[in-house]
Amino acid sequence: MIQSIRPRLSMPVDYDEVKSKENEDYFEKLYFTTDFVGLYYIDEESLSFINANPLDILRFPNKLMSIEDIITKSADVTGDLYAKVIIHTEKTQRMTVLKLLEDRLGKLPNRKEIFRDLVVETRKHADVYFADFDSQFTSKLRCENPKAKGETVIYRGENMRSQSYLFTYSWTTSREKAEWFANRFEQGRVLQAKVPNNRIIYTYKDDDEYEVLVHSDDLLEVTTLQ
Repeated sequence: MIQSIRPRLSMPVDYDEVKSKENEDYFEKLYFTTDFVGLYYIDEESLSFINANPLDILRFPNKLMSIEDIITKSADVTGDLYAKVIIHTEKTQRMTVLKLLEDRLGKLPNRKEIFRDLVVETRKHADVYFADFDSQFTSKLRCENPKAKGETVIYRGENMRSQSYLFTYSWTTSREKAEWFANRFEQGRVLQAKVPNNRIIYTYKDDDEYEVLVHSDDLLEVTTLQ
C-alpha cells in the first residue's frame, strides 16, 4: 500500500542512492515524509519510525521505535500514538497511518476506546481533509453516552468557505464561538439547533472552542440566527 502512494509523498531524498547502499529489502518498506519537524521514515510492517538523516537508519538502527512498544508499555497509549506517530506523518497520509494503527491495537481489551480517542484527537488537532476523514472515521464512532437524558442547544458558524452542516459534524455549545467562526473571513451565518444528549458523538473536554461532534441526522429545530 505504501509503495502505491509513494509518488504522492514528499521525497527530497535520492531513493535509488539510499536503497543501493545496503539492506535493500528494508528500504522497500519505508515511507518518507518531510512534514512537521524533519524527515521521517515509517516502516509499513512494524510502523517503526525514525527522525534522522537517511543513512542514520543504517548506522543507528536502535533508534527505531516500535509501535508495539508504545502500545504495551505506555501509560498514555492514545497520547503517545498521536504525538509520536500521527503528528509526524505527512498530512496527506495521516488517514492511511491511522488505519494501520487500528490494526496494531490488536486484542487490547480497551482497543476501541483507544482508537476512538485517537480519531477525535487527530480530527481536532491534526491537519486532515475533514470530508474524507469524517466519512472514514467520525461517521463510525458511537455516541458517547447513549443513556443520557435531555437535550443540548448547540451552535455552528458558517461562511462562504465552510462546509455545510449537513455534511460535517462540528458544532459548539458557545454562541460567541459560533459567531467568531461565522465572521472570521467575511460575514457569515450562525445556526442554532438542539441535539438529544444520547446522540452526541463526542464532547471535547477543556476545549476553548466548546466543540461537540454531532451527526446532522440527529439535529432538531435547526434555525438561522444571523
